[in-house]
Amino acid sequence: MRLSNRASLAAATAAVGLGLAACGGSYNGGSGASGSGSGSSSAQGGDGSPLKVNMAVAPGTLDPASGCGVNDLSIIGNLYSRLTQYGSKPGPDGTTEVDPAAIKPYAAESWTIGDAGKTYTFKLRPGAKFPSGKPVDANAVKYSFERTLTMNGCGGYFLHDGLLDPPLIKSIEAKDPTTVVFKLSQADHNALQAWAQPAASIVDPSVVEAHGGVKKDSVNQYMAGHAAGAGAYVVESYEPNKSIVLTANPDYVGPGKPASKTIRIDFVNSDPTLLLQAKSGDADITIGLSKQSAKSLEGAGNVRVVANDTPLSEQIGLPNTKAPFNNRDFREALTLALPYQQIVDKAAFGYGRLFSGPLQPVFPDYDPSIGGPPQTDPAKAKQLIAQSGVKTPVTIQMVVQEGNSADQQIATIAQGEWRKLGVDVKIRNLPASEYISGLQQHKYQSYVRLDGPGVIDAGYYLGYDMLCKVGFNLSEVCIPEADKLAARARNETDAAKRKQLYDQISKLWLADFPKIQVYADKNVTVLSKRVKSFFYSHEPDFRTWSK
Repeated sequence: MRLSNRASLAAATAAVGLGLAACGGSYNGGSGASGSGSGSSSAQGGDGSPLKVNMAVAPGTLDPASGCGVNDLSIIGNLYSRLTQYGSKPGPDGTTEVDPAAIKPYAAESWTIGDAGKTYTFKLRPGAKFPSGKPVDANAVKYSFERTLTMNGCGGYFLHDGLLDPPLIKSIEAKDPTTVVFKLSQADHNALQAWAQPAASIVDPSVVEAHGGVKKDSVNQYMAGHAAGAGAYVVESYEPNKSIVLTANPDYVGPGKPASKTIRIDFVNSDPTLLLQAKSGDADITIGLSKQSAKSLEGAGNVRVVANDTPLSEQIGLPNTKAPFNNRDFREALTLALPYQQIVDKAAFGYGRLFSGPLQPVFPDYDPSIGGPPQTDPAKAKQLIAQSGVKTPVTIQMVVQEGNSADQQIATIAQGEWRKLGVDVKIRNLPASEYISGLQQHKYQSYVRLDGPGVIDAGYYLGYDMLCKVGFNLSEVCIPEADKLAARARNETDAAKRKQLYDQISKLWLADFPKIQVYADKNVTVLSKRVKSFFYSHEPDFRTWSK
């Protein structure tokens, strides 16, 4: 599922004949979250006040079964525990960041994998309980997974790890209070990462049943605004679209004890206000500040600007079935004509990383010797235009989303460079709803988009972004040999052999020039000098955040 797109599992399942679906994603981890523990439980910070966080966008729901995008899952992940979690590694400027290659225990103490990768048996931590006093046991795990699958929202796609035909999870058995067994329809090396997502959160069955229960293909309105988990934090107060106050769960059982007793999060959709409060020190942590504003704070004495790699990339989509993009030489010409570093500097204000190929650099299977920085060669681009046989001048339409300054800047630079090749780009700005629905319907000739997966696994991502005849393959990439390799890779449990398959796929993809990876995006967070510990993940994990 894409981080920047939203779609229901019901729609995905209905479209299995065409392909899979794509929508939001998530990560968890940190130095405490990785199982080592934070080693502290500070009262409120040195001055006794709550940790103050500003976020640009509010969540649409607090229900892990319904959450799709990063804005939903950023809060949900802290209210619930899951069987597994991400590990951590050193990040920039003394911080830590998510390590997608390291999956650690969370609500589960341990697990075993048998039946050639098709049976997962988890042993749960004893003594964990929900705020209601009910145990976090195998029955709660079974209930939670089956609830999410029955509701058929975005969460179900995560639990099945994008494998819907047939569905990955065949059965779940609560063998005893601390043992739960999953039977899968096929081996899946990435199941442990899929179940680290907030979608796999363990809910309190007694709370859900008391407030509407579980209805097939339906959301639970109560759960959208309330929490029923045993995570590191509980909700003290919540005003949708305004603020949420979280307090450390006194009964939390698990790795990474919460380092801050109270966290207040205000949802501030004004970039000037975010900038002002970050600069003045009113906010301890600022998430979602524009890159231009963040750049203006570099070197300021009272803040740190931290930039982390993400699985997102700015892309120019060249739908391969639409003329003139059905011409491989034409696509290569456009790719070679762009000044990539100039784009990073102007559109991302330096917060981007150059790469090429289907996998962003944050992926464990990314190989820099294969997917290094892209070439810029205007002379060769002109030769390829002539070689392509496409009659110039030619006009193409490119859509961008209204209000997205980075996408607009990329489109404008492409317009200027491609004009030198005899390609006239007509840029069309669209409202968000029209832009997103039109992309999903494959209506547009070309587009600019910040896009990427919710789970940092090559098979998961390529399963909807590259495979032939997949409805959510927005650039309509179709490389039959790569599809065969991808199918083998998803079932390959040996990491070295799996990487060899993804290396082959990357080379085939690069030779075909199916779309343009402009740059890998970096997430920017602004920290006040008061912040002592900060962990970055794509949906924030608050356990180690402290001042």
